[in-house]
Amino acid sequence: MKTTSDNSGDVRLSGISKTYGSFTAVHPLELTVPEGSFFALLGASGCGKTTTLRMIAGLEEPTTGTVRLGDQDVTHLPPYKRPVNTVFQSYALFPHLDIFENVAFGLRRRGIKSVKKQVEDMLELVQLGEQARKKPHQLSGGQQQRVAVARALINHPKVLLLDEPLGALDLKLRRQMQLELKRIQTEVGITFIHVTHDQEEAMTMADTVAVMNGGRVEQLGSPADLYENPQSTFVANFLGTSNLIEAEVDTKNGDDIVLRAGGGKLVLPEARCSAPTTAGGKVLVGIRPEKISLTHADDAGEIPEGRNRLTGKIADASFIGVSTQYVVDSPVCDELAVYVQNVERDGRLVPGADVVLHWSPAHTFGLDAAQSLLAGTVGSAGTEEEVAA
Repeated sequence: MKTTSDNSGDVRLSGISKTYGSFTAVHPLELTVPEGSFFALLGASGCGKTTTLRMIAGLEEPTTGTVRLGDQDVTHLPPYKRPVNTVFQSYALFPHLDIFENVAFGLRRRGIKSVKKQVEDMLELVQLGEQARKKPHQLSGGQQQRVAVARALINHPKVLLLDEPLGALDLKLRRQMQLELKRIQTEVGITFIHVTHDQEEAMTMADTVAVMNGGRVEQLGSPADLYENPQSTFVANFLGTSNLIEAEVDTKNGDDIVLRAGGGKLVLPEARCSAPTTAGGKVLVGIRPEKISLTHADDAGEIPEGRNRLTGKIADASFIGVSTQYVVDSPVCDELAVYVQNVERDGRLVPGADVVLHWSPAHTFGLDAAQSLLAGTVGSAGTEEEVAA
């Protein structure tokens, strides 16, 4: 991994954009991918993530701006002159060559005669040493994907670009490959830039995630920071599930904001609010479903002081093994989602039961109420197909 403080291997995009006629696929953006990091471009179809990747690869010419790899301006270099390799969803392995020769192909094309040790080392890295003499069709989808990664890495690129590389795999295999790719990246220590529409995939694998929406970077940060501190309703909804409650600023109490929601009050740390907090102003109060506790109304007196609380009635309950997912109708918000771990299940928590929802104010975040409550939810964004995907 990167051990020096210089930026000799960083990928830097400065003001790059891409337009096709009157359609803007990528608005001018500034982005730096640190050397040795695992970086994800995450967003729905049509958000511009694949176009951005293709501009780094040299497969698309930026309309404006520059692409730099370390100190080198590669904006106008053809793909084969850039120190990058790309792995696509379709592995594009040569069916007539065995696995050894598929991986050796790039070295042989460059005129390197002695390839045996390099190929064997690379096959060991992707844990396919025993499969060297098999043909691609004899391998599983996950194994074929690892061959594609090995073939790309053997050329020692500064950057490996991954375009939806796990999209063709079934769920269980995809999760295995997420961990496998993260292991490989950690071992080789080169920069991986990974395009995906799968939130869980990005959060499992990447050190840093850029959430894209409508050709722009909506928010950039670590997976935990994006999840815990979303700065827009799009990010709050696109990364997992968020309950968003419309409230009004009442007063300030030290570092906290006191909000009115329905007939009750909610407390929000001012540091976790990205909206204006003038008295009488509107704020969207956000809380993740797993942060909420659910107590039967008969036991409301046992809830500790200082917690945010709302009353409601259970509309639906779904047992999914590790947790039960509840839908609760409340006077301030219909269909609040609450996820409760199945540790000690309360048999009274069934549809129709009156309940109190409560949580720590520290888990609350605040967003600008001028935004759409539905931004980032299924069907509300990313309806256009990705241009040049």
